Amino acid sequence: LLHIAQSIRDFGPPSCYWAFPMERYCGTLTPDIRSRRFPFRSLDRSVAEHALLTQIGLSY
Repeated sequence: LLHIAQSIRDFGPPSCYWAFPMERYCGTLTPDIRSRRFPFRSLDRSVAEHALLTQIGLSY
């Protein structure tokens, strides 16, 4: 805990470099891995579908 004050002085507010938002996003992607053989293909398809649905939602 002693390093926190020095980190805030060096890097600014913790919200600027905190890893929790990215870790949470990775946690939401984990259930989308359906293939043990091709996990990146599953993730790619899931992210593409999510982006497509988001764009459709913005259009209508």
